[in-house]
Amino acid sequence: MSNPFKGISVSLSNKTVVKRRYSVTQDVVAYRRCARQYGAFNVHKYAPAEQTQAYFGTVLHQVLDRCHAHFHGIIDPSTKGLLPDNGNILSYEDIRDYFGETKSARKTGEIGPLPPSDIIRYFIQVENGLNSQGILAIRSELRVKAVNILQYFNALEGPILYPRVRDTEHRLQADRTDHILHGVVDLLVDSPDENPDPANCEMWDYKGSSRVGLNPKDLETYEFQMRVYAYLYKRKHGVLPRKAVLYFLNELDGPTCPPNRPVNALVEVSMEAKEIEEAIEEFTKTVDNIEESRRTNTWEAAAPGEIDEQDCKNCDLRWNCKTPNNGKGVKLIYP
Repeated sequence: MSNPFKGISVSLSNKTVVKRRYSVTQDVVAYRRCARQYGAFNVHKYAPAEQTQAYFGTVLHQVLDRCHAHFHGIIDPSTKGLLPDNGNILSYEDIRDYFGETKSARKTGEIGPLPPSDIIRYFIQVENGLNSQGILAIRSELRVKAVNILQYFNALEGPILYPRVRDTEHRLQADRTDHILHGVVDLLVDSPDENPDPANCEMWDYKGSSRVGLNPKDLETYEFQMRVYAYLYKRKHGVLPRKAVLYFLNELDGPTCPPNRPVNALVEVSMEAKEIEEAIEEFTKTVDNIEESRRTNTWEAAAPGEIDEQDCKNCDLRWNCKTPNNGKGVKLIYP
């Protein structure tokens, strides 16, 4: 029997190089915080037992995004120019009672009460989406705390900030030699009394933590993040933003709304050319480290003191990790 393919040769095509997309926050910032956590949850896709920190930060970001849309009439044209709830604030007891009533209604199969405010209505919408992804509040007090902070921000910052918001969830991207760098800025804010020009725009990024007591390494990483955003902003708009601002939302936490912005709530990040250049070099170095970790499947835990103890406390990998408790590890209940 003859072979119809005899004498035929097909040359192999060159191997296609696929550029990975690296997010400023979900990849580089996460890897810099703790490579072991990043490898387990971002690369190997293990599901964490609890996602308390992811819940708190995400719910604050997404509800505030709806608040901006509310003011600009994107959700409903009739609300254009109006603050959610007109800036009014529900008491802690009213919020707690509402959540208690909705919980009781779910247990009995009854129809629960309607949300008593715009903020809570947006909160419930966001929370339902997070719950469908397995991201839960775990503790009921955390839900009340989140709503309080959102109310306070809306009342305190909304009247001045919302009219200046030019864009939310502003996407930035740059095609590098061997990877694609991308990020999302929470807010682009026009500077007061200035023409709507990219050079007069401020970048704002919300943080769900407090500035007071923040691990110095985390603050360094947040500043690094904003400088990378500044680089991407210039790639897209041709100029650097006027300012880069970090807003620490947890500084608003308390029994009542502060009459003025807490002094530690807002931090302006310097954006000197050398600092931005160093941030991009650090980004590229971190991407190289991630690729090497992927190749060897080696993911080192953060050094003691370089990661917040709360991050370790919430980590499922803490039981056989020496980083928690300032390098002493977690004390096991059973031998």
